[in-house]
Amino acid sequence: MGLKPAMLLKNALLSCLSRVTGRHAVLLPSQAREETILALRAPYRVEGPVCRVDILEPGAGRLTATLLGYAGHFPVRTIWTGVERTYGGPSVLELDLTTGVVRLGQDEWGRAPLPDRRFCWQLDLTDAHGRRRSRLTGHYRTVEGGAIGESYYSGQNYVDHEAESAGDHGDIVEILKRHAAAGPVLEVGCATGGLLAALDAAGLPSVGVDVSAWAVARAAERLGAGHAWLCDVERDPLPGEVKAKGPFGTLVLAAVFEHFHDPFAVLATLTGCARPGTVLLIMTANAHSLSHALFGSDWEGYFDWTHHGVDQITVKSLREELPRLGWKVSELTTRLIWDADADPTRATLRQWWAADARFRRLLVERELGDFITCVAVRE
Repeated sequence: MGLKPAMLLKNALLSCLSRVTGRHAVLLPSQAREETILALRAPYRVEGPVCRVDILEPGAGRLTATLLGYAGHFPVRTIWTGVERTYGGPSVLELDLTTGVVRLGQDEWGRAPLPDRRFCWQLDLTDAHGRRRSRLTGHYRTVEGGAIGESYYSGQNYVDHEAESAGDHGDIVEILKRHAAAGPVLEVGCATGGLLAALDAAGLPSVGVDVSAWAVARAAERLGAGHAWLCDVERDPLPGEVKAKGPFGTLVLAAVFEHFHDPFAVLATLTGCARPGTVLLIMTANAHSLSHALFGSDWEGYFDWTHHGVDQITVKSLREELPRLGWKVSELTTRLIWDADADPTRATLRQWWAADARFRRLLVERELGDFITCVAVRE
């Protein structure tokens, strides 16, 4: 589907303005105006039974609060709206995630239905002069030890894994062809088999393993028998049917390396399945990214509770560990800003990335993007 008419008009006007002024014109959202931003402090990552938002505005006024849930990627579903309350100055808004009780300061405001894992507050404060300050806060509840089944791939972690991962398949095939990768290919973390299908279609016969029984069953439905096997490569040896297809000409670990408790120990084991000249492709998170430095424990890399080794993986650790394991790095780059918080202050970083090529180039050259693409060859 093409761009909507309003988007086409906006782009045309911005292009015209850029030509007239000789500047790179961009259009910022209304939340970018200083006088409209409600001052507060709110956690993106909520640990424990209470979500606490510290409202810091010094002036008095009338406050409204709406609890929002997500429909797909967007917080547009109203869960609960509180009756307008008097606001006398800095206060605390609390949502009890076990009972649904909402409090402003010491007073109970109401009782909300419990939200799903992601949720938001829309807060609006109007002062005595009718001036309004607003803020959308983004939050998610932590999960410990959840199953990696259908809900993980469709709602609890991914909104829609099939759709979200499909966009990377063509890029992965192109990278492998650029590096003259040969079959057979072993994909570790094959999920529901989308990339396996793309590799086979590109003339790179492949097999995969995954820790999720649900995902492996979906891969078998898609590809037939003999393509995907259930295996936790961190604890168990490769299935005999998989090992028999080696040594492999290509190893692919796309969006899986950060899931291992000890990623480089797993890679040491997998290296035994490679031959001289085998191409290794790792696409993973970068713990030394700019957004991790800015957001700390609220970094998006911690959203997935199965990211056990995410803090161990950086550009530096890959450059040090791969040669030690017998791999020569031939390509290593970082890209993108990874952040899904709805708070407009956090959205600034995503909008800067989208609008300013200088910022994108800065992150690439300083290796501060959130995602690493690393290609290496077995020596």
